Amino acid sequence: MGDLHRRSGAVAESSSRLTRRPLAAVAVLVIALNACGEPPATLGDPALDAGRETYGRVCSTCHGPSGEGVSGPALTDVVETFPECEDHQLWVTLGSMEWENQFGPNYGANDKEITAIMPSFKNVLSEAEIAEVASFERFQFGGLSAAEAVAGCGAD
Repeated sequence: MGDLHRRSGAVAESSSRLTRRPLAAVAVLVIALNACGEPPATLGDPALDAGRETYGRVCSTCHGPSGEGVSGPALTDVVETFPECEDHQLWVTLGSMEWENQFGPNYGANDKEITAIMPSFKNVLSEAEIAEVASFERFQFGGLSAAEAVAGCGAD
């Protein structure tokens, strides 16, 4: 019986240590993720900051928080697809169905086939918000400078 008692005490002691270690590890991980995951307070331009907010609220569901694509395409080639921001804004405004009705089954300078539904945002976002989100996408995912993205989309 003494053996059993000693073993149960050892189990209780080792399980107590095991419980504390994972909790400490989780706490360290949470602190580290919070420190690393904070985006910069500003992107250096109010239009880009507003576009980032709109993108996160409206666009990231389909295009992903980092523009990697989820149910919608990745945005890494957004500037190649739409060299002119005016066309980019028109695509966001019309959406794929209205675009197809007006221009046919392809879009962009690289003549991509419409293979998924892009919703129209003409009744969801203002013209200014569309210009800001297009500026943000072209800056954040397309590689343009802040000045190029904002001026090119008329978001300044």
